[in-house]
This record gives sequence, structure tokens and C-alpha cells, in this order.
Amino acid sequence: MLMTKAVLKIPNMSCKHCVMRIEKAIKSAGAEGKADLETKTAVVEFDPGKVRLEEIIKAIERYGYEVKLG
Repeated sequence: MLMTKAVLKIPNMSCKHCVMRIEKAIKSAGAEGKADLETKTAVVEFDPGKVRLEEIIKAIERYGYEVKLG
């Protein structure tokens, strides 16, 4: 299983609650990820055979966050 890693910039992440919601969104999309409030980024790891990066981004956007590729 070849995992792909991507860094997403989330400029409107503003608190620890945001971090939890973003990590929950990443997990709900079928990926693993860690959000960092200090850098306003999320590092995601996923199997491209199971989930596309666009799906992960859309899952985060559904929570109301702006997402840009890092």
C-alpha cells in the first residue's frame, strides 16, 4: 500500500476546536492527518487507490474551512 502525503494550508483555522474538527473531517474522508494550529496547515496521508485528495479537501470545506494546497 503506497501512501501519498500532502500538506494543506487552512488559513481560517483559529483554535484547538478547529484542529479537532479538521482532523475529524480528514478521518471521515478515509485518510490520516494531523492539523497544526501554529502553522495553519494539515499534513494528510492517504492511499490514492482508496481516496482522492479532492475528497479530503471537500470534507474539510464542508466544515466551513478554506483549504489550499501547501
